Amino acid sequence: MINPANVCLFIGPVNKNKRKLFLRIADSIQKAGGSVIDGDFEAVKTLPDDVIPIIGASPELSDSIDQWKARGRNFIYWDRGYCRRTMATRLPRGEEGGFYRWHLNCFQMRTIRNVNGDRWRELKQPLSLWAVNPGGHIMLAAGSPTYEKFHRIEGWAETTAAELRKYTDREIRVSDKETLQPLSERIKGAHALVSHGSNAAVEAAIMGCPVFVYPGSAAALIGKTDLSEIETPVYPEREQWVRSLAYSQFNEKELIDGTLWRLCS
Repeated sequence: MINPANVCLFIGPVNKNKRKLFLRIADSIQKAGGSVIDGDFEAVKTLPDDVIPIIGASPELSDSIDQWKARGRNFIYWDRGYCRRTMATRLPRGEEGGFYRWHLNCFQMRTIRNVNGDRWRELKQPLSLWAVNPGGHIMLAAGSPTYEKFHRIEGWAETTAAELRKYTDREIRVSDKETLQPLSERIKGAHALVSHGSNAAVEAAIMGCPVFVYPGSAAALIGKTDLSEIETPVYPEREQWVRSLAYSQFNEKELIDGTLWRLCS
């Protein structure tokens, strides 16, 4: 369990609605004895090691995060949730509300936890059977420019497509954050989806499409990470995985009422 008195929430450059949400979270953290930094990247970089910074995907902090990891310094990373991500800045909204994920010392979920299925059931999210499409295409899901800069992988889609062509002659279809077609349509008939760490991989795996991702993706826990094995996807059991996803994301009420600090991992 994390003590909110030991954390410092960094509010970076976000849109108006998201800023309102994080100001409400900031108020709850300050009431619990924690601290808040609003927009000052240098102040985040110089926090004492006994204070846990809470940060999002700010490329300005990439070097600092590398240093924190190297010396074992704790940090919390937040991002939009794995499931029901929409409308997250206008919570609480009951059954229609969205979620944010928060993780300690990593960007995405790294382990499958021994948790029950209550939170997953509450999402009312179907878990589709694996779809096996031997003659299907490969869906290549690129991240946003900010994501690529944050992870220092600019040009990832082009490099990855070239790598894939060493191992397969399947059609490769590239999409990104600007693609309007629903993911469910893009993966229809697909052999597999390939992504770095886009949440598209998590969504695709829930919809039954096998995935290939980088090791830090939550989807790596039920997919593969070696592109040379693109012709042999895996189709593992996913029930405990989706339960764990549900225990790694929180709505606004939970971000404020203490649920976050009990469950964040």
